Formats: sequence, C-alpha cells, structure tokens
Amino acid sequence: MVLKKTGPYIGVTGFMSKVEIDEALSVIPQGATHRLMAGYLMSSKTLASQQNKWPGRYPKKETIQDLLVDDERVLNLVHYSTDNPETLCSQLVEITKLAGRHLNGFQLNMAWPKISELEDYRHLYPDKFVVLQVGKKAMAQVGLSDFELSVGAYAHVIDAILIDASGGTGEPLNATMAADYLWEIVNLGISLGVAGGLGPRTLNLIEPLIRQFHRDLSIDAEGRLRTPQPEDKLCLDSMKAYVSGSFLMFKFLP
Repeated sequence: MVLKKTGPYIGVTGFMSKVEIDEALSVIPQGATHRLMAGYLMSSKTLASQQNKWPGRYPKKETIQDLLVDDERVLNLVHYSTDNPETLCSQLVEITKLAGRHLNGFQLNMAWPKISELEDYRHLYPDKFVVLQVGKKAMAQVGLSDFELSVGAYAHVIDAILIDASGGTGEPLNATMAADYLWEIVNLGISLGVAGGLGPRTLNLIEPLIRQFHRDLSIDAEGRLRTPQPEDKLCLDSMKAYVSGSFLMFKFLP
C-alpha cells in the first residue's frame, strides 16, 4: 500500500512552471515540519480545453503531468472547480489520469459537493489527499452553529478543510472568524487550514492562528503573490518571501 502524503503544509497556488517550484523549494529550511503545497489550478472549462478568465494562473490540461514534481517536500494538489458538480467523480478521475503518478490529491473549490461523488472517487483512489475549501458561498449556506455537523458529514471522504473567504482574490484573512470556524471542527480528526490575502507583507494575519492551532495548521496563498493584471504572473520575489517568512513563523512561534 502506498502511504498517503499529507500536511501540514505551506501552500502556493497558481504554479505554471517547474522553475517556479524550484524557486520555492530553494528557500525551504532544513528540517522543516511543513511541506510545500504546490497548487495547480484547473476548472471544468480548462478540463474541456477552454480558456477561463485567469489564463495566467490556469495551465493547459496537457501540461499538468509535466508540472508536478517528484519531491518528498512537496504536496502536489490540483485545485479544482466545476460548473458540473453532478459528475464530479468522473472529472476527478479524468484529471487523476492526466496528472499521472506524482499527483497527491485535490483541493475542491466548490460549496458542499455531493458526498456520493466523493465516495465514488475515494473508492477508486483511496490514497489521494482531499482538501475541501470552505469559501464565502459555503459559509453563506451553512452558519457557524451548523458547521461541525455539515463538515462532519464529509469527514470520511476528505482529509482537510481550508477556510478561505478570499478565493484567490487577495481579500484579507479575518483571523477571528477563521478561528471560530476552525474551533468548531477541531475534534473531527481532519487537518485544518486557512487562506485569504496572505503574502510577504500580511503574514501577521496568521500569527494569532498559529498561536492557537500551533504547527498543525496549514496555510495557502495565491492572489497577493501575483503581478498586476493583465499579466497576472507569479511574482517570484513575493512568493519566496512569503514561503521563507511562513516557515520561520511556524518554527519560532510558540
């Protein structure tokens, strides 16, 4: 049996080349307790060989297999959103075959996908690491008082939850709100993560969360690591400063 590669992780979403990943790996310290989560964006449009509104962040599906790296320090996740949630399993299977053997799993950027679709995928690929993003839409559908019950229904088909009201737009993380949601599910036995407006100049946003959840917490960044539109390219200097700064915070904060 292949052992599942898991977190906790420090994530960068929107990689478009292996050179970018090598740059991120170059600033990871020896003996780090977190992996680098390399996030590759895909959608039902790009899976159908169409261009979506973020061409600087979404690689062509034919290039996915060549982007994924074989490195124990890296958790390779495809971040997927779909306009056709009723056939989610078949889409994930298609991507799994496209991505090849270095794919470690998925982050699902969708509000409360159908559990049966995830059960079907889990049956086929029990070794894959699955993160469910909880964004604004999902939060609007399920309030804080019902959050533990709602997430608990997914506990057998996911490995982690990512609280992210930003959705890659760079909107700043509300640490107090994120903590409220995380505390609701801290006993469910799944990994916990947060995202939202993180970058080299906003790492202070996660300091109170690291103090509460310690080194088990995962984080992810996207929007504030990009160059301005219309280029919307991963800024290597910003990305490396965020990665190195994050590893230092997790190492030295109590």
